Amino acid sequence: MHFFSKNPKILPLLLILLFIPAVAYGEDGEGNHTAITLGWISIGSGLVANLSLVIFNMVRKTSILKLVGGPEISQGIVPIYKPILNFHIMLNSVGYFAGLSHGLLLIHELDAISLSLVIVMTVSMISGIILKYASDKDLKIFGRLVHGQFILAVLLITLVILHIITHGGEFD
Repeated sequence: MHFFSKNPKILPLLLILLFIPAVAYGEDGEGNHTAITLGWISIGSGLVANLSLVIFNMVRKTSILKLVGGPEISQGIVPIYKPILNFHIMLNSVGYFAGLSHGLLLIHELDAISLSLVIVMTVSMISGIILKYASDKDLKIFGRLVHGQFILAVLLITLVILHIITHGGEFD
């Protein structure tokens, strides 16, 4: 409970995440289409969350920006980092819970690719939570090492593409 008193905005966010399946069901209201909609919500929110952070970091580290605008421009975008990071965390949480709901609704179609996708998403989510909320220095280093792995991102993208291909890519 100390966690929720320290971060009072987390509890309402978690409650909102629990209603994602209801929103997807309300959109098309037909059994299996609900699960498909949740899958696309997961993919879309994950894509937007990660691209926004990656593009921001690329712009922030671009030497041309530093060359043209000087250090003032680089320092001017530093305050934007925290809102971008919070946006990344929020949308990835939505994507994770939508993907988890998608998988639970379609548990009868579980295969090796889907299971691998769940494992990679969970490792990424847990390492992100450790990175954000851990206070121990060693734990933060561990979170940064795991969460920042390029191979983890490539593996996640590959598994999502394989999952879409193997399950027919129903674009309803």
